[in-house]
Amino acid sequence: MIVAKYKRKPVYSLKSLGLMLGESPESLLKLSVSCNFLYREVLQEKKDKSVRVTYDAFEPLKKIQRKLVDRLFVFVDYPIYLHGGIKDNKSPRSPFSNAREHASAKSIALQDITNFFPSITIDKVRWIFEGFFGFGRGVSEVLALIVTKDGYVPQGASTSSYIANLVFWDVEPRLVDWMHTKGLAYSRFADDITISSKKQLLSAQWSEVVSKVTGMLAQKGFKQKRAKMHILKKGQAITCGEKQEPLVVTGLGISGCSAGVVKAERNRIKAAVREFEVQVESGKVFEEVAHLYHSAMGRVGRMIACKQVAGLEFKRRLNKAKNKSKISVIEKYKRAEGDSETFVV
Repeated sequence: MIVAKYKRKPVYSLKSLGLMLGESPESLLKLSVSCNFLYREVLQEKKDKSVRVTYDAFEPLKKIQRKLVDRLFVFVDYPIYLHGGIKDNKSPRSPFSNAREHASAKSIALQDITNFFPSITIDKVRWIFEGFFGFGRGVSEVLALIVTKDGYVPQGASTSSYIANLVFWDVEPRLVDWMHTKGLAYSRFADDITISSKKQLLSAQWSEVVSKVTGMLAQKGFKQKRAKMHILKKGQAITCGEKQEPLVVTGLGISGCSAGVVKAERNRIKAAVREFEVQVESGKVFEEVAHLYHSAMGRVGRMIACKQVAGLEFKRRLNKAKNKSKISVIEKYKRAEGDSETFVV
């Protein structure tokens, strides 16, 4: 059975936790009772134009959460079927690695979890620290408060993806083991669950698979998002209204034995690259359009990870425009300095 494993010794006292994080126990206790107020909302527009609310922590909470990532969560061996937000040099995890697991499948099931992050309550988080890590109850209580907001895990915080990977630590391995005995591939990227088979399955067989997943979710107090549950054959597309969209797993289309960014998304990436170039050509300096650069580069990175040649060209164009915008900053500064000297004289 493939399970997550913590590679260091448990922490039983607040004093030991303070030593691990380089903080005093008193400061951790004080922070734990005020962290609900140390977040700002970050609104993100989704593909369907709806808005996703994420959160960014303020200092000193952000610093402590980063320490938890660097001094706690990175010392967990995460099962290979988990692909979201995991640093693993031996077996890199990404949307690409997740999609690639199912590239040669003949039938596939796509499942989503309803209100995933809001459903990861503080009680579930406390159980991760106490049950999985084996930490003392007081330590687990403090840590649960530090990584939650208003009683649940806030999407966007640096610790949240790690909590999301561990929330099913005690029930998911059994489900995956069962899947493997049936010759099925299973992967999860946060709230996206994908199951595939290299042969066609009957409806009754898929019903059993879906029932098993629903049962696992119910054990931990989660529900399946019925509207986003699809069972498809190889080459079949998802019908959205009158349109048919290619089969996409964590944002990547799967075809043959590989995964890649689909044509519609490639066109959107091309437009994003051009928008950044146009803004720079109009005289904008990098600080004014940095958000466009980072957004486009993140999407280009997916193409590069999938070994799509156009991604390298998009990266070259973005960096060329970025360098031009930084030269513009220097020129503006020199002109400003020159004007200032003339004024003084």
